[in-house]
Amino acid sequence: MTNSAPEVGMRRVPASLVAKLTAAADSFASTFDDVRMDDIAKASGIPRATLYYHFSSKNEVLAFLLQGVLADLRVSVALAARSGGTTSTRLAAVIRAQLDHLAANPGVAQLLLANLGKGGRLPAIAAGIDNGFHAPVRQILSDGMDDGTLAAADIEVITTALFGAVTTVGFQWLIADRRIDVDRVADALFSVFWSGIALDRTPHTTLRTR
Repeated sequence: MTNSAPEVGMRRVPASLVAKLTAAADSFASTFDDVRMDDIAKASGIPRATLYYHFSSKNEVLAFLLQGVLADLRVSVALAARSGGTTSTRLAAVIRAQLDHLAANPGVAQLLLANLGKGGRLPAIAAGIDNGFHAPVRQILSDGMDDGTLAAADIEVITTALFGAVTTVGFQWLIADRRIDVDRVADALFSVFWSGIALDRTPHTTLRTR
């Protein structure tokens, strides 16, 4: 994580500390609610006094890490979305960018996933995800519908489903193998979202019941 927003309060967090906290996130990502500042200091190798100089609590450390990973996601996905080409190549680039991001930041990404259900943190996380992923994808889908590449559909549902699919599959790979085969996963996910899996291409029947 390069951390595009390296400040907490009025103090700038040095890049060396950012790197240590990011590397240490693997060791406390799954048990963060039980972690103390002393645990973070021990895992990261950052002296306790230095940690408290920059952060008032472990929740501030968490907020800083989540802010950084979402800022990085926004940059990488925006670049992919603006890469040019057809709707399909832009969408494939965005899927790959998110998977690359997960693969590069497994610990912090796990912290993000674990905190999606925490009420006090949810609004900021949701805003970060919307800015970082949903907005660029919405634009790609809208462009595709405007130029006739894509059929008219619910953009919000598709965007949310795509983010959820990429995130869930990426985490399954991280949990099982500690790595993501980005090429394999990106190609498979893009194929499903672009072409579907049904051999019969006639319009699907509704799932609604009367």
